[in-house]
Amino acid sequence: MVVGTLTGVENWNPYLTDTATSEDVLTILYPTLAVEQVDYRDHPPTFEPGLATSWEFSDRGLTLTFHLRKDARWSDGVPVTARDVVFSWMAQTSDELGWSAMESKGSIASVNAVDPHTVVFRFTRTYPYQIMDANEGEIIPAHAWEQIPFSQWERTDWAAHALSAGPFKLASNSPQQQFILDRNPYYWRHDHPRLDRMVWRILPDQSNLLTQLKTGAIDFMEGIPPREAEHVRSHPRLQLISFPDRSYAYVGWNLRRAPFNDLRVRQALTAAINRTAILDTELRGFGRPSLGPILSTMWAFNHNLSAPRFDPVTARRLLADAGWKDHDGDGVLDRNGHPLTVEIMTNAGNEVREDICLLIRDQLRTIGVQVTPRFIEWGSMLSQLEHGKFDAYVNAWREGTQVDLEPLWHSPKRGEPTYNWGGYSNPEVDRLIERARMTPTLAARKPIYDRIQTLITADLPYTFLYEGDRLDGLNVRVRDAVINDATPYFNIDEWYVSEPAR
Repeated sequence: MVVGTLTGVENWNPYLTDTATSEDVLTILYPTLAVEQVDYRDHPPTFEPGLATSWEFSDRGLTLTFHLRKDARWSDGVPVTARDVVFSWMAQTSDELGWSAMESKGSIASVNAVDPHTVVFRFTRTYPYQIMDANEGEIIPAHAWEQIPFSQWERTDWAAHALSAGPFKLASNSPQQQFILDRNPYYWRHDHPRLDRMVWRILPDQSNLLTQLKTGAIDFMEGIPPREAEHVRSHPRLQLISFPDRSYAYVGWNLRRAPFNDLRVRQALTAAINRTAILDTELRGFGRPSLGPILSTMWAFNHNLSAPRFDPVTARRLLADAGWKDHDGDGVLDRNGHPLTVEIMTNAGNEVREDICLLIRDQLRTIGVQVTPRFIEWGSMLSQLEHGKFDAYVNAWREGTQVDLEPLWHSPKRGEPTYNWGGYSNPEVDRLIERARMTPTLAARKPIYDRIQTLITADLPYTFLYEGDRLDGLNVRVRDAVINDATPYFNIDEWYVSEPAR
């Protein structure tokens, strides 16, 4: 079968990438100890066996022992053993590597192999997310990677080292064009996967993807624009797959740069953005307003939050209070001879985000703010965000099933990786994030999370836009596909095609 995508795999090492496409594809190659289930709305998710067939706690909850499958092999035929698990933990916790999710291993004191198929995790404390933290991060092949020092991993071409213990293995990779996964003959499930080959074609924009989906040139496409949903649903060869996505869209402001470091300006810009119009125009009923940094479908969501009101009159007053007035009568607010301008960027090819930028441009123009939309390639955009070279941007975060507010909302720490690109810093939020991490029960954490959400939404480092539904298009010739918000390839080893490709 053929998948259409806007972007390829950024890096074939799972510890050196954080894009959604990369993460989803790499879960097909590299196994995890357990398989996380989609039941996180009322409690942390449960787990089913993966590379491990079973596990148990001992020593008053401080020791977690995993028992590994004895029939798992890498795609070169070498057995998967506890040595791979220990090596993976060493990579995950390496300061030289600086894995973005390293914090998840902070309470794991050691990981040791008892025998080739038994591995023991020892924790410094007990807390609700122990299994989740132990399971975080894919398992990688020690025998193929341990000769490369961690300090050289950033400069290594990992496509040449991409062994698989999953249902498919990497067959070829043509950057910016396509990559191919072939059936892994050493996969532990007999007679699986049922597909022989999967091809990902990288196409420049959603319109091109949709055209190829409708003509049968590709079989699967993520991210159907809502305005195209009915066309896909009514197509005789396609099915529309829809479910609440684990993500929210937002406008991020650069708090290190004037005038966005002024709360009154952020309040004004937020009040002048008509989120209802964005929802109606772009989502066509496939979404709901986003109220804060935790999804409304998560157990930790603060139900006392309220949406900011669309209020251009208040927006103009706030800007006037901050010194922004139209002194020269040209229709654009200014202060000290400088016009109030905003460059708002997003990744080129994502038509929904591009349209949002254009809608925001038109909405802010009515209060005297001059907005310049800028659509650039994702890698270039990411570089500008990481170096703080922006005014504002439209993006979306796919939220993890473990509530972890530190990467986005804790004050950036010098020399450490962060996704807090706008430089948000609130000492009370920092203190509460650290307190929540050390609180042993979910019930005791809930009021802490509620307070954090209240503080962040008052500070407005983001203008939260919406929580969307995931809309995917799948050719009817592809059968038995379970696609959910964990990963589109949740049961990829069961997929099959009922007829040849067209």
